[in-house]
Amino acid sequence: MFLSDISIKKPVFATMMIAALILFGLISRQRMGVDLYPDIDFPIVTVTARLEGASPEVIETEVTDPLEDAVSTVEGVRHITSHSSQGTSQVVTEFELETNIDVAAQDVRDKISRTRYMLPKEMDPPIVSKVDISARPIMWLGITGSMGKLELSMIADDIIKPMIETVPGVGNVFLPGLRKREVRIWLDARKMEAYHVTADDVKQALITKNVEIPAGMIENPVRELTVKTMGEFGSVGEFNNLIISFREGAPVRLSDVGFAEDGMEDKRSLARFQGEQAIGMGIVPRSGANNVAVANSVKKKIKKIIKLVPQVKIRSCFDSSTFIKQSISDVQFDLLYGAFLAALVVFLFLRTFKATLIIALAIPTSLIGSFWVMNILGFTINSMTMLALSLCVGLVVDDAIVVLENIFRHAEMGKSSIKASQEGTSEIAFAAIAATLTIVAVFVPVAFIKGMIGRFYFQFGISVAAAVLISLFIALTLTPMLCSRYLSMTRKHGKIYEMLENAFLSIERSYSKALSKICLRGFWYRFWFALVSTVLTFTVSALFFGMLKKELITSGDQSDFFIQFKTPVGSSLELTDRKMAQMEAVMRSFPEVSSVFAALGGFQRDESNRGMLFIQLVDPSKREMTQQEIMAAVRRKFAEIPGLLANVQDISIGGVHGERDSPLQFDIKGHNLMELYRVSEGVVKKIREIPGIVDVDTGMELTKPEVRIYIDRDRAGDLGVDVRTIASAVNTLIGGEDVGKYKEGGKSYDVRVRLVPDQREKPEDISRLLIKTSNGELIRLNNVVRIEEAVGPDVINRKDRMRSVTIYGNLEEKTLGEALKESKEVAHTIIPEGYTLTESGQAETMKEAIASLIFAFLLAIVITYMVLSSQFESFIHPLTIMLALPLSFIGALGFLLLTGNTLNVMSYIGMIMLMGIVTKNSILLVDYTNTLRLRGKPRDEAVLEAAPVRLRPILMTAVSTIAGVLPVALGFGAGGESRAPMAIATAGGMATSTLLTLFIVPVVYMLLDDIVQKFKKRG
Repeated sequence: MFLSDISIKKPVFATMMIAALILFGLISRQRMGVDLYPDIDFPIVTVTARLEGASPEVIETEVTDPLEDAVSTVEGVRHITSHSSQGTSQVVTEFELETNIDVAAQDVRDKISRTRYMLPKEMDPPIVSKVDISARPIMWLGITGSMGKLELSMIADDIIKPMIETVPGVGNVFLPGLRKREVRIWLDARKMEAYHVTADDVKQALITKNVEIPAGMIENPVRELTVKTMGEFGSVGEFNNLIISFREGAPVRLSDVGFAEDGMEDKRSLARFQGEQAIGMGIVPRSGANNVAVANSVKKKIKKIIKLVPQVKIRSCFDSSTFIKQSISDVQFDLLYGAFLAALVVFLFLRTFKATLIIALAIPTSLIGSFWVMNILGFTINSMTMLALSLCVGLVVDDAIVVLENIFRHAEMGKSSIKASQEGTSEIAFAAIAATLTIVAVFVPVAFIKGMIGRFYFQFGISVAAAVLISLFIALTLTPMLCSRYLSMTRKHGKIYEMLENAFLSIERSYSKALSKICLRGFWYRFWFALVSTVLTFTVSALFFGMLKKELITSGDQSDFFIQFKTPVGSSLELTDRKMAQMEAVMRSFPEVSSVFAALGGFQRDESNRGMLFIQLVDPSKREMTQQEIMAAVRRKFAEIPGLLANVQDISIGGVHGERDSPLQFDIKGHNLMELYRVSEGVVKKIREIPGIVDVDTGMELTKPEVRIYIDRDRAGDLGVDVRTIASAVNTLIGGEDVGKYKEGGKSYDVRVRLVPDQREKPEDISRLLIKTSNGELIRLNNVVRIEEAVGPDVINRKDRMRSVTIYGNLEEKTLGEALKESKEVAHTIIPEGYTLTESGQAETMKEAIASLIFAFLLAIVITYMVLSSQFESFIHPLTIMLALPLSFIGALGFLLLTGNTLNVMSYIGMIMLMGIVTKNSILLVDYTNTLRLRGKPRDEAVLEAAPVRLRPILMTAVSTIAGVLPVALGFGAGGESRAPMAIATAGGMATSTLLTLFIVPVVYMLLDDIVQKFKKRG
């Protein structure tokens, strides 16, 4: 073997090659970022259009429909989702993952620009933007202080926010609970009537008499002078002296019909931390930023801010970097612990420190070298890459084990260290290369699975492939070089050594006898032995598969969770705040809760009936209840609060902008809005009766309270009043309108006109508003309008060009697979013909993931066969080797069932991983059998000699692999619950496959050889 020969002859050269690998690996490790998961770009483009005052129904037909028509013709569209609400249309286009987002966004802009003539002329131009779906806050801060709300808001907005925004990697900062400074012009309707003043008079006065317009320059031969018209008010008090109109020659000032106040904008959101009034601060990283580095930099900046404004407190409400760092740290511990166990196993088999050290060196060298490859490919230190290396701990020593064991065997024959190293490596090199390339052949398809799962596991698959290839390189260079220099044969051993050696020899003799009894029987005995064993294995595996529950991923204990809640549509901010205070009190009653951050309003469509709570728990070691148990208890407590609907979910599942993304999620589509509402309410009612499905709700609300103003057009025409005048008066006095700016201290603030609060509390207050006719007379609004209270849709949702309603639900002690099956069975009994039900969210992802993984599984089988056929130059031997694959499933599925785990993405990947690992044992058996036959030994004799000889390295690699993944399988540490199924499937499959392979593969080898020989004789 060229690599081993040159390494043995030039040990310094070999040492420097490995040293370079370690050096560049360590440098790469320091430069790699840290994150929880690989960075995945989802190509999503949104189109937002606004038509002031339009109802959801008008928005849907006049705006949303033409926009959907335009974007649906863009290539690569996967889903089109739209939301038509009061005055706003949002069309969200999700493209296939392979789509270039920049090209897609430009295509959407082009299509929208061509559709502009079909949209209402009075609407603003649509805004097209790319969406970073991962742009969610990685940190939430609670800003509190003893000062008033206005001063606290100004400190947060003018000092803290700009300083945080300068932190490298911070993309956006938003502040729920913030109330900005605003000049409020409060009008009194009674005084306005007395002075014959309308809202339009006040607006025009503020627009025309509070303005600063550049007046050019005065130029002469000596100098230039800039001319300014100082038309803006210098203080808030000056607004009161503004002349609005004249009555009988006397000026009517603002102070006559109202007053100006230096105040705050309308209270539409609020926040509390630990029950204290606060301003929340959500920190969103830039796309592709290192979340841990961003969080660390923000914490350093906060220390500087506190010194600058010591009168405020800035405390952490949620920090994802804490869990990320803990999770990565725990995976690294699993890696180190697994490496120690693997080395210990090797030592128990070899019972010599030198040999153990030679093999153990392959672990750090392979793993550190992998960082070099990962860094070149732009990977980060995340749970997937570290998990890949953790599971590789047992794999990277396999090649070194089989090489050293074979060298050791040749040395026992009396050969010199150098000759034993050369011949032993050369003899086993082909088997080692074949086994390693088989693993690579398995993981490369996994790395290139299409869809979200493929993107998610790309770094995992490549990291495994890189580690095992490097381990092969080390086994063929460093291992034989060290053996040639330092491996020496000792004829005299201690009692423990002899005791273990006798035990191994006894196992080999027993195995040889048992194998002889099976293999030396007739053809038909071997046939029925192989057939019955295989069928029985398949049958039990299928039984285990059917008994296992299915889900996307196992939830873990992160010591924090997220609560979204809502009160009935139309509830005031004050009413919702009282409900939120009750929720905070409930949370503080749990001793396991360390902090509570609550925010209300300012999310989604700025609804006053929706809010959220972030809950942080004490460390798991300091509480008796798990996170899931606490969440279940919280749900029961919240159910006792009337008029409240709460959604309690993991932060890893849900969004933190106010959107909901529960595990159970599916869409019902149809054309009739009222029928959709009726059907969805019926489905929700039935699903709520299913045990284990909680927090069931829909995304549809058709009962939003409305005040509808019907205009008597004939009467209005007779009086010379147009619709715009009526709408403008209502908008200004009831809703409030920004009519200018006030500048102070280098900043500008909105000037907002509105009626005083006690004159706009009831719908009938609208009818008493005053407007001017064409001849200048004042009339009340009730002369030309009719006012009615009604209900209407809050938002109209559509999915793939059809009206839709989304059903959401969380799970308690029930897997997603079970919940989805039971929910769909219930839904199909209610949904009428013409309406469809489709999975969405995690349910859709799980369906796609399983299909992708099955495809990867089948592709891996084909590629493995192709690789083995090429290496062995045979169509038959690969079939014998690959028989180990089905033999591993019974252990993988059985261990998952025994440990109470589920079939999820992690366990599927573990089973695919088995395909590369378990074939190693078969390769060792078949390769050495072929070697002995080439040396002239009869087939039966070759089989019965090769199997016992290869027994020890097979057991050593199997046990070391199981020991290496054992720490991950135990599931300790942050996020350990989600990682464990992969390791459990790997360990279980390795255990059963090794035991079954040792007997079934030799039998099938002889069986297939008999069949080939019979065909040759017939030919």
